[in-house]
Amino acid sequence: MEKVITGFHLDRFQEWNADLECGHTVEMRHNPPYQECKWIGTAKGRQEHIGDTQECIYCDMPELPDNAVLKKASPYYQAETIPDELMSGYKPARGEWVNVVVKSGLLQFVIHHEPATGFVLDQNLNGVMIPSVAHTLKPAMGDVEFYLEYFETKEASN
Repeated sequence: MEKVITGFHLDRFQEWNADLECGHTVEMRHNPPYQECKWIGTAKGRQEHIGDTQECIYCDMPELPDNAVLKKASPYYQAETIPDELMSGYKPARGEWVNVVVKSGLLQFVIHHEPATGFVLDQNLNGVMIPSVAHTLKPAMGDVEFYLEYFETKEASN
């Protein structure tokens, strides 16, 4: 989701981050061909880009409803132990929400609605599976360890 840049700051690694109107931040680097922003290294360049828009992946991720109640948690999964149904398209039941929590590594997460939306999950970005929609999980690169938290909404548990 596109959000307006309201300012910039250096993170603990001395990398420039854009502050977005939604309260989230996004790392900004001049890293061609993936990200073109030579201007990030100068105060004048940053000032000229306040008011521009930047994609916020955090705002694109669905959120657990306020009335969701935790029912159970899965065991920890690693790349070689991910159940086939999670890799081929798991569809939570009506009223069931699933929070994907990555403990280490990177996990590819796709929500198969129209249009499909893909994310790379890590320790800073959980994935949220929504009811009655297919989702896939696959290791993005290297070792990964994650678990799932299964929630129900109060209406569904009545």
